Amino acid sequence: MRFWVQNFVLLSRQIFIFAKIIDMNIAVILVLCLLPILLFLDWSKPFRDKYPDTFGYILSLVGTFVGIVLGLYFTEIQNNKSSKQATIKILEASREEMEWLIKRCEVMTKTIDTLPNRKRDKFLQLELPPFFSETIRSQIIVEMLQPSTIEQFNIIKENILFDNKMLKIDFAKKNQQQIEFDTNDYKNQLKTTITIIDNEIKLLSGNVDLADFEKQSKKKLMILMND
Repeated sequence: MRFWVQNFVLLSRQIFIFAKIIDMNIAVILVLCLLPILLFLDWSKPFRDKYPDTFGYILSLVGTFVGIVLGLYFTEIQNNKSSKQATIKILEASREEMEWLIKRCEVMTKTIDTLPNRKRDKFLQLELPPFFSETIRSQIIVEMLQPSTIEQFNIIKENILFDNKMLKIDFAKKNQQQIEFDTNDYKNQLKTTITIIDNEIKLLSGNVDLADFEKQSKKKLMILMND
């Protein structure tokens, strides 16, 4: 008896994993809940009357199966909700990081030529936001963000690295016009990042439909790729 129960529990978990793969929805859950009721329809009456003990055993197995699957399903919902909330907090902190870097860039263009060489070089090396070098590589971000969002962030990262490289070259040449161009492009990249972050937060919060989100993401991705 114990052997069969253990194997039944294992089977229930395997079915739940399969259901996740095929994107199990609430309709499937409702069907599972109806399984015990189906066993009491007229078609099973002859079997119930002839083998009451066996029927009771089957009913208990079905009830166990439904309970396990529903338990796993709602646990998955809670875990997903927690992951979304954690991701939103990370993105909100990253947005504040971008806003601070924009202000820092504006200050830099006004004061950097007055700094000693060592401080100036250190100041310029901080141009790549930690968001691009650390945050987007974290497991929760990789799992929770949409692939199109990750792809946009990767393109922006390369653009920022290029701006940083050109800024150092142009500053060494005292090319004020190009310095302004580099810093303006850098700020635009950060502002674009903020927009992408805000859209991802709206999606995670359930304030925008996935289809609409993907449609807008593809447009922004094409703009970034052709910029």
